[in-house]
Amino acid sequence: MNLVISPARICAFTAAMSLLHVNAAWAAEAALSGDLGIGASWSQSQIRGERERTSAMPYLDLEYGPAFARVDTFGVKVLPVAYGHIEVVGQYRHDGYKAANLGKRQDSLPFGMGTLQITPIGAFDVRVYHDFGKSAGTLWQARYLAELSLGRVTLYPEIGAEYQSRRYTRYYYGTTEADAATLARNYQPGSAVNVFAGLLIDTRITQHWYTHLYVRRTVVGDSVADSPLVRGKGRNTALLAAGYRF
Repeated sequence: MNLVISPARICAFTAAMSLLHVNAAWAAEAALSGDLGIGASWSQSQIRGERERTSAMPYLDLEYGPAFARVDTFGVKVLPVAYGHIEVVGQYRHDGYKAANLGKRQDSLPFGMGTLQITPIGAFDVRVYHDFGKSAGTLWQARYLAELSLGRVTLYPEIGAEYQSRRYTRYYYGTTEADAATLARNYQPGSAVNVFAGLLIDTRITQHWYTHLYVRRTVVGDSVADSPLVRGKGRNTALLAAGYRF
């Protein structure tokens, strides 16, 4: 008999087991901390025929007991480990698109596990997701953040990488039959590793009010960049927000 354990089953099992720990942790740690505000995001599109995206968004960098929100990542801390916790996490990516003359792709629904380790030499963030959306692919993410305080301004430079499985890249960057007919080219990419560097600038305005400016440059892997759906290897994103710090 063959026993196959899929990433989806692992995520579901981990989420169920985490419920055994959450109630006690909530009672012991229930206190709101972090930043709550509003902002605007801007991003270049990698997809040919799609415009740049600019949108208003809530700015959430909060913790309440074991629950947390970190801008685009939401989850629950499950088990203390070293300088952080094992976490059950979900992510909002807004990676779907509807470009001219191309088939529509739906947003992914990533859910998985991770850990944020805040050490004396910086923060290490590692996550693995299964996409419960259309691609059914897998994402691995790793990044490092440093901290530099300059009076009222604090800088957080980051570097990182994301692995995208073949299922994920084929859904978002591979051609459908209709795409291939339009572009006169069929393309089915393999897995990809994208690297990025970013900078978060936090500025204290008053005792509780802060502004947040975040910029990131991403360079995609060759299997993504070679897709006829994609224009160029580089992609820039930015976020500007103001928030109240609890």
